Amino acid sequence: MKFYLNIIKYKFLIFIRLNTKLDLASVLKNIGSSIIYIGFGIGAFLFSQKIIWFLLTQIKVGLFLLHQFISIILFIFFISVNVGNIIVSYSTLYKSNEINFLFTKPVDHTKIFVIKFLDNFFYSSTTLVLILLSVMAGYAVYFNLDFINVIILFLFGFVPFILSAGSLGVIILLIMIRLAVKVGLKRIVYSVGTLYILALILFFRINSPVELVNSVMKFYPIIDKDQYLSNLIPSLIKFLPNNWLAESSFWMLKNDYSNSIPLIITQCIISIILFSIALKLGKKWYFKTWLTNIQLIADYSLKRKNKFSFFNFERNSFFQSLTESFFKRDFFMFIREPSQVIHFSVLFFLILLFMLSVSGIHYIGLGNIFLQTGIFLAVLLFNLLLISTLSLRFIFPLISLEGESFWLIKSAPVNSALIIQKKYQFFGTIILIISFGLAYFSFYRFEFIIELNTILITLVSAITIITINLGMGGLFSNFKEKNAIRLSSSQGASIAFLINIFYMLFIVSILFIPLSNYFLSRMIGGHFNYYSLFNYTAPLLFISAILIHFFYKAAKKSLEKDF
Repeated sequence: MKFYLNIIKYKFLIFIRLNTKLDLASVLKNIGSSIIYIGFGIGAFLFSQKIIWFLLTQIKVGLFLLHQFISIILFIFFISVNVGNIIVSYSTLYKSNEINFLFTKPVDHTKIFVIKFLDNFFYSSTTLVLILLSVMAGYAVYFNLDFINVIILFLFGFVPFILSAGSLGVIILLIMIRLAVKVGLKRIVYSVGTLYILALILFFRINSPVELVNSVMKFYPIIDKDQYLSNLIPSLIKFLPNNWLAESSFWMLKNDYSNSIPLIITQCIISIILFSIALKLGKKWYFKTWLTNIQLIADYSLKRKNKFSFFNFERNSFFQSLTESFFKRDFFMFIREPSQVIHFSVLFFLILLFMLSVSGIHYIGLGNIFLQTGIFLAVLLFNLLLISTLSLRFIFPLISLEGESFWLIKSAPVNSALIIQKKYQFFGTIILIISFGLAYFSFYRFEFIIELNTILITLVSAITIITINLGMGGLFSNFKEKNAIRLSSSQGASIAFLINIFYMLFIVSILFIPLSNYFLSRMIGGHFNYYSLFNYTAPLLFISAILIHFFYKAAKKSLEKDF
């Protein structure tokens, strides 16, 4: 226990340390970062209250449906943390230079495993904890939940929930590498990916939100909306951690500890069991799998070297030579890192799954303008969130990934701003194409003017979000970090993500009134001035232009720093 407390102590000291130069620019940057964190915390607090108020008072879903919606969100969150931990743990446990150094020292590999596992947990949890605390605070204040109940729910509900997701991710990673020797790396990756896909499909097939809403609404208003209708929850879903957390929150609101405490205890026991299994497997397999991974990488590199590629430097293309060299260089740097390809594949699959899921939103919520407007804006917001995730993961690290060799470019007769421009064009174009697909497939059932306006807003927002992440990546550049995943989980990336959230909420607030008027006109059969939408879009375009100019200039300015 002393060993774990010692790790937690120094992780906390690292978190609160003052890592700032005593100059005006650094002090202002840290003050600005603090303002963004505080502002986002307050915004998340108020936003969670407004969402709960909207669902309970305007749409009147009742406490049971509210907590089932929370349960579904928690399931997606669990899968995201779990898959993300597999990818991050692979980078930190097997690809890090720090690990290679530690294995040359007389240090027990079990301790190395524990340190890096907890490092993953603490390194990427700053923004997550902020969001959870802010949303929980909004939830607690809205329902007048006691402070003790909030502490219990966070420490013995949310923390074990996240720990279970992370521990399960590490367990799966260790098993994957062990099996990769016998089965093959590609086969095991494809098999695990397929299992995750089937798990998502099976969950939403068994626990369809639409069917759940229809089932509950059949009983209203005959029964009390605040009853917990557990008989409507599929039996399999009751054994999932996300359901335990949502249900324990429900019973805490009722001050029914006889139902909430057993669920909280179950959550804690499962997290302890999964963490113990992860430690046991780490002690038994970590060093072996580390050696195995070296062999797998060597075999993979040999196969790639002997494999013919139509997209290599020996072949010319229709691009200019400078553009072609940048494109091919970035392409090969991307595919040579398995975690990059896997992470992009997971995100791209989630995007495809989302596009297939929301293609029929035009027919949902008709007759209730608040519900229809809320669904429309929720889909748009989720589209922008996916775009933000892609940008944060692949745009933010671009400048830092040049590494300490960036001085070669600065000393060469090459315009540094041109390098940023080429990177901006290459990765930005890919994300813009995905953004267009998201907007089109999400809203193609609406009238042409509505669809056109939404596509325009999505593309402008995507360009802005891409530029924000590029600029923030320059302002918080770290040329000594070679791991793109760690860069996209750093403090600078967290601040960039919060700025993206602020920008997305600004878009939603701008569009709420015109869209409400549009759905109201459809409900009463009145006339709607479609071009009024573009009038509301004008402030959005103006703010977006300012942000694009500022952050693109910041990205170019970052290249003038001393390295």
